[in-house]
Amino acid sequence: MALVRSLRARVVLWVSVALVVLFAATGVVLDIAFRNSMDQARRELLQAQVIGLIASVEEEGDELSLSSGALDEQFEVANSGLYGALYSDDGRAVWQSLSLLGRDFPLDYLTVAGEERFERLDVPGFPPLESLLRGITWEFLNGRSADYTFAVALSLEPYFERQAEFRRILIGWFIGMTLTMLIVLGGLLTFVLLPLKRLERQVREVEAGERVKLTGRYPSEIVGLAANLNTLIDTERRRLARYRNTLDDLAHSLKTPLAAMRTLLAEQRTHAPCAAQEPLERELERMDQRVSYQLKRARATGATGLGTEPVAVAPIVDDLKQTLDKVYRDKRVQCRVDVVPGAVFRGDPGDLTEILGNLMDNGYKYCKSRVRVTAQSTPEKLVITVGDDGGGISADEADTLFRRGKRADESVPGQGIGLAVVRETVELYRGTLEVGKSELGGAELRVELARAGLI
Repeated sequence: MALVRSLRARVVLWVSVALVVLFAATGVVLDIAFRNSMDQARRELLQAQVIGLIASVEEEGDELSLSSGALDEQFEVANSGLYGALYSDDGRAVWQSLSLLGRDFPLDYLTVAGEERFERLDVPGFPPLESLLRGITWEFLNGRSADYTFAVALSLEPYFERQAEFRRILIGWFIGMTLTMLIVLGGLLTFVLLPLKRLERQVREVEAGERVKLTGRYPSEIVGLAANLNTLIDTERRRLARYRNTLDDLAHSLKTPLAAMRTLLAEQRTHAPCAAQEPLERELERMDQRVSYQLKRARATGATGLGTEPVAVAPIVDDLKQTLDKVYRDKRVQCRVDVVPGAVFRGDPGDLTEILGNLMDNGYKYCKSRVRVTAQSTPEKLVITVGDDGGGISADEADTLFRRGKRADESVPGQGIGLAVVRETVELYRGTLEVGKSELGGAELRVELARAGLI
C-alpha cells in the first residue's frame, strides 16, 4: 500500500477488494441456494415419478405389473437418464424400465413398508445418479398382501450442467457489475477530486510565477487548506521582501563607511603618506570583497517561485550587452546574442541578472574580441551558455575558478567572486554550472536552471 501514492488508486484498490469479497460471498450464498433448490426440485420429481409408478400398477393374479401406457415416456427411452424398477420382498425384479437396457437397477437393499430413502449412487455403467426407494404393502383382491419396493433414479449430469451454467452466468454478471461499478467509481472520483486537482494546478502556477495566489471556490473540506496556503504564500512573500530590504540597508551601511575610509586614505596619501597606508588599503579592499561576496550570496533568492512572474531573458541580455559594450569599449568586443524567442526564467529577476552579468562580464573580460551568448528554455529548464575566443579554461582550472577570490588571469582587474556567486546562485535552483570548450575557441560556461516547482 505504501507504493500506491494516488488517492484515486487507493480508493479503487480498496473498493475492488471489497467488491471481490462481497461478490464472492454473494456468489457462494447464491450457489448454495441454487443447488438446494435444484436438490429439492429433483427430490420432488423423484417422489412424483414413484407416485406415477404406483398409480400405474395393475394386478395379474398373484403378481403386479405396470401399464406402459401410463408411464413417463423417459422410462421407455434407452439411457434417457430416468430409470425405474419394482422389486418384491425377496429381491426379485417384478418390473424394470426399458431405459435400463436390460441392466439391473443399482439396488443395494430393499425398504420396508412406509420407508422412503434418497440416495446418491455412483455405479459403473451409469452416470452419477440420485435414487428414491419407497416401500409399500400391497393388498391383493384375493386378500393376500405382499411388500414391494419402488425404485426410481435420475441422472445428475443435467443438473451438474445446469449448475455449471448458472455459475458461469453468475460470474459473468459479477464481473460485469464489478467493472461497471469501478467505471462509475472512477468517474465519481474524477468529479470529487476536481477541486484537489484545481488546487494542485494553482499551487504549481504560484510556484512558476504564473499566479499570485489561490483563487476560486473550494469545498468546505479543503477551503481551510486553500486559505492557509494563501496566508503562507503572502507571509513568505512579505518576509522575502523584508529580507531584501534589510540586505539593501546593510549593504548601504557597510559600503558607505568603507568608501569614506578609502577617501580618507587617498587624501592622506596626497598630504601625508605613511608606511601603514598601503596595508590599510589592502585590508579595506579585502573587507570590500568579503562584504560584496556575502551580500551577493544573501541576495540570491533561489527557486522559491512564490508568485514571481516569468522573466524574459532577451531584454536582460540586451541591457547587459549594451552596458558591457560601454565598459569594454576599448576592446571592441563583438558580442553575438542568440536567445530563443519566448525564453523565460522562472525565478527572481535579480538572480538572473546576477548570473548573466557575471558570465557575460567574464566573457568580455577574458575574450580576445568575440563573445557569444545563447539561451533557450523549456517548461522544465532554462539553458544559458556564454562562450568567448580567449585562452580557454582547463579542467584543472575549472574548480579553482569557482572559489571565492580566484581569477583565471590575475593580471586582469577584479575581485574574483563573480563565478563563486554564480555557482552558489545556480545551486539554489538545483541547477548546474559547467565549463567547456567554446565554438569560438575559448572557454564556454553553461548553466542549466530548473524552473520553480520542478525541483
